[in-house]
Amino acid sequence: MFITKNGSTIAIRDDGDIISVCANNSGNVKDSSSSLLKFATTKGGTKLDSFDGNYKFYCHCGFEPVTHVEFNEEYAPSNWVKGRDEAENVIFFKYTGKQSRYTKPEQFYEAVSPVTGDDAYDNAYTIRDENQTR
Repeated sequence: MFITKNGSTIAIRDDGDIISVCANNSGNVKDSSSSLLKFATTKGGTKLDSFDGNYKFYCHCGFEPVTHVEFNEEYAPSNWVKGRDEAENVIFFKYTGKQSRYTKPEQFYEAVSPVTGDDAYDNAYTIRDENQTR
């Protein structure tokens, strides 16, 4: 876990999974999420997963979408409210350092079918890891 002097956080698991990306943008001094990700990749970060609302941001930062699972209410964030919040798919990305070939999420969803079934999340994680290149 890395914490900036401004209170932003990012963590990298031993397997290169980037987690806990949280830029503190309060007050006069701000950390950028893209700077946090760039830092993470220099420290061994090679992959991440995120709700699809962050799709364009992660693609812009050099992450390529590999696979995805459909939203599952059972695993929704604790502050998610049905009817108020969007049900976003989870996308699994790998770091390439290049712009994604899928400039829009719709292109990705059209080209790549979701992973389904009881173990969808774990299977999508494995599929992404098997496609790791750097």
